[in-house]
Amino acid sequence: MKKGSLLNLTVITSVFFVWAGYSVHAKELKHDATAAKQLEIIRRNLSSLTEMKSADAKKYYNEAMNDLNTLIGKYPETEEALEAKFFMGAAHNEMHNFDEAIKSFDTVLSQGDINRNFKARTLYFKAKSLLGKGDLATAKEVVAELRMIEPRAADAFGNELSGMLRIGEEAPTFNVTSVDGKPLDLAQYKGNVIIINFWATWCDPCLQEFPNAKKLYTKFKDKGVQFIGVSLDDDIEDLRGFVKQFEVGWPQIFDGKRWQGAIPSLYHIQAIPTMVLLDRESKVRYVGSDTEAVTRIVTTLLSESKDMPLFR
Repeated sequence: MKKGSLLNLTVITSVFFVWAGYSVHAKELKHDATAAKQLEIIRRNLSSLTEMKSADAKKYYNEAMNDLNTLIGKYPETEEALEAKFFMGAAHNEMHNFDEAIKSFDTVLSQGDINRNFKARTLYFKAKSLLGKGDLATAKEVVAELRMIEPRAADAFGNELSGMLRIGEEAPTFNVTSVDGKPLDLAQYKGNVIIINFWATWCDPCLQEFPNAKKLYTKFKDKGVQFIGVSLDDDIEDLRGFVKQFEVGWPQIFDGKRWQGAIPSLYHIQAIPTMVLLDRESKVRYVGSDTEAVTRIVTTLLSESKDMPLFR
C-alpha cells in the first residue's frame, strides 16, 4: 500500500486530525460508552494494516467493514455510529474504492451540525478520495470548503493540487531501461500517440482493469499507438511472472520504489490504475482509468492529420 498513502490511518498530514479523542457532537445523536469501546478496537485493528500489501490486507479490511456495519446497526442514532461511517470511508479509501469512500464521507457530512474538527477531517479525506479518483475539480471545491474551517489543513493540499498533470501541457520526459533490459526514451516515441499505464500486480483494481487495458493495446498497437507500463510493484519477479503468464506485449518500467519511484513522482501519480494519454506532440490529453474514454480520445487523435492543429 502506498507509503504516506491517500489515507494513512496512523499519521495524518495535518496536526489538527487525530483518529481518537474527538467526539462527533452531532445534534440528536447520543453517546454510547460500549459502542465507543468497540469502535476503538476496530480503529486500532485498522491502523495495523497500513504497512501491509493491498492483497494481504484486503481480507482484514473486509472484516473491519463487517464489524463497522454491525456496530452501526446495533447502535443507530449514536455518535459512534456516525464515526463508524467515517471509518468505513477510510477503509474504502485504503482499498481504492474511491466512489464508496466518497459516499461514506457524504453520509457523515449530511448529518449537518457536527463537531468542527470531525467535519474538517471528513472533508480532508473526502478531498483525498476525489484526488485518488482523479476528480481534481471537485477536490478543489472540497478543499475550499475545508479552508473555511481549518486553513492550515487545506494548505496541505497545495502541492497535490498544483502538482497534478494538466490537460494540454507537455508531458515530463524520461529515459530509462525497461524490465527486459532495453533503453526506453519517451522522446523516441514523439509522433506517436502514447499511453502510459501506471499499475501494480498487488493492486486489485489494476488486475480488474487489466483485460480492458489489454484489449486497448490489441486494438491500437499497430496503428501508431505506443503503450508503456510503469509498475509500482515491490518485487520485479512478481512483475515478470505476470507479464509472462498473461503475455503482456508492451514494455514495462520498474524501480521497486512504488509511489516514490522516479516516474510516478515525475507524473504526480496519486492512485492506480492510472492511464496518461499523450498526443503526437507528447502533450497530455487524458489522465484517469476509464479505458472507454481513452479509446474515444485515441480514435479522435488517430483520425487527425499530423499537421492539423491540436483539438481542444
